[in-house]
Amino acid sequence: MMIRRAALLALGLLTVAPAFGQDKPPVELPKADADGWISLFNGKDLTGWEGDPAVWKVVDGTISGKAEKVGGNTFLIYNHPFSDFVVEAKWILVKEGKFPNSGLQYRSTVKDWKKWVVHGYQADIGDNYHGALYEEGGKRGLIIKPKKEAVDTVKKDDWNQYQITAQGTKLKHVLNGIEVGEFDDQDEKARRTEGILALQYHAPGGFEIKWKDIRIKLLKQ
Repeated sequence: MMIRRAALLALGLLTVAPAFGQDKPPVELPKADADGWISLFNGKDLTGWEGDPAVWKVVDGTISGKAEKVGGNTFLIYNHPFSDFVVEAKWILVKEGKFPNSGLQYRSTVKDWKKWVVHGYQADIGDNYHGALYEEGGKRGLIIKPKKEAVDTVKKDDWNQYQITAQGTKLKHVLNGIEVGEFDDQDEKARRTEGILALQYHAPGGFEIKWKDIRIKLLKQ
């Protein structure tokens, strides 16, 4: 069976689906600006993104995630593989509901396209979690814990900014200009060196998360 599979691959009659997005082909990236930044949200619609239309909409030039109730964590997915990069995004968490919580997934994998479920590294958003590195769908939980100095900068009614750097095995979170922490992932089985980006809407819902100015700069390996 393995010989037959290898032969089919060699003939181009069988393809291997990318792990980051399962069977779906990656979206085409917009062109970078003069400084190398690629804008991933055009401020008008969800071009390039895919998620539950009952949760995710564009409102007043921002991405809005909002629902009265969701049965499980659901994500707005940008299905393109990124390896080494700096990604920036601005957000506001409207604190209503039982557990207002969100996050920016990176180097992640789509586990279920029907329910828009994603596993992987997450720059967390939420009380007691702001700035943290959390392994969504993994066994390690909190990898980088929140830092009080960074958490204290979080604004309730104005925009906050994440800057995430992933290069090789090293991951760094910066929240509102304050470095939260850096992690060198030496777990060869659990670490991820490539994957998609996604925005989280956390169960049970009943709150709103807003995003804008999402951009990425690819780094040389």
